[in-house]
Amino acid sequence: MTTTDTTERSTSDTEAAHRPSVVLRAVSAIERIGIAGAGTALIVMTVLMVIETGMRYVAGSPLGWSFGFIQDYLLPGYFFLALAYTFRVGAHVSIDVVYQRCPAKVQAAMTVVGRVLMLAMSALLLWAGILATHDVWQSRDIPPPGGAELSIPTWTWHILVPLGAALLTLRLVCDTVTRRRPFTDDGAGEAS
Repeated sequence: MTTTDTTERSTSDTEAAHRPSVVLRAVSAIERIGIAGAGTALIVMTVLMVIETGMRYVAGSPLGWSFGFIQDYLLPGYFFLALAYTFRVGAHVSIDVVYQRCPAKVQAAMTVVGRVLMLAMSALLLWAGILATHDVWQSRDIPPPGGAELSIPTWTWHILVPLGAALLTLRLVCDTVTRRRPFTDDGAGEAS
């Protein structure tokens, strides 16, 4: 073996070692976009509710379309776009009291079982979301004018489910493949 072969192999090994961190940084960047979208949805929802209340009780003329917009777009966007980020930072419901009192090997087993179950559920949610979005896309489902507050194609809000589920599934796969410990910084360089 020559020095050149060793150098090339060392370089390719180094590149392979950096790939997961590049993928994790990309996933984290997409998660930050998702959480920014969820935060924006929350702010818009709050502002719309204040305006709707003011219009209803002060002016006596509610907006009329705001409830449908909140229900169809803002609430699903707020929930589904935040799923992956919420998992990554550990802001979801967990039973830490039991987990922390278990030995390290039991914690590792619990983590694996939990991730497998979460991955299965997120994959099912992704599949169901894709099917639902495809169905309304194919049927060109648009509420008729006067039949709903907003006469917008329904696929435009159905798509929020598979988007959020896809990002959560991607995060779970990345964490499982890289064996990232739960709720640790993945090297994405995100400031707290």
